[in-house]
Amino acid sequence: MKNNLITGLVLSVFALICGLMLSVVNMFTAPIIEERTEEKINNSIMEVCEIYRENKDTYTIDKESITHDEVDSVYLIKNENGEKVEVIYIISAKGYASTIQMMVSVTKDHKIEKSVVISSAETKGNIKTHDFNMEGKDSLEDFDKLAGSTISSKAVRKCFYTALDLSYEDLK
Repeated sequence: MKNNLITGLVLSVFALICGLMLSVVNMFTAPIIEERTEEKINNSIMEVCEIYRENKDTYTIDKESITHDEVDSVYLIKNENGEKVEVIYIISAKGYASTIQMMVSVTKDHKIEKSVVISSAETKGNIKTHDFNMEGKDSLEDFDKLAGSTISSKAVRKCFYTALDLSYEDLK
């Protein structure tokens, strides 16, 4: 009985020390991780939004707060008059082996300008570099799925559908 109590006490102290060490490491690494994540998002915004990339002085990006299950973030691109000209969504959808996170840019006339896969750990196909034939499209009729990756392609299709659907409300 006394042996069990000592063992339990030693394990509790060990767990407490490990927890404290993890907290200290997290305290130092969390800001760095957040900074790198923001940098990656900003680089992706530059990649998917030509109008902002070429006219940073006259256009602004506003991060909006929106509540929708698949949408992680919404960025509105506004011109110098404050009119909404484009919306960028960071959208997540469950693929075959992982969650696929995409950034999709939709123009004022509800056409997909460009998209980029931000993160994915899918096992088949190269979902990050595949062109889904969606640039300049306002519907999913010409969606080009990735051969051999049916579930992953459905997840990407869902991301495009969500972006197009929400753009009608967000670009009013």
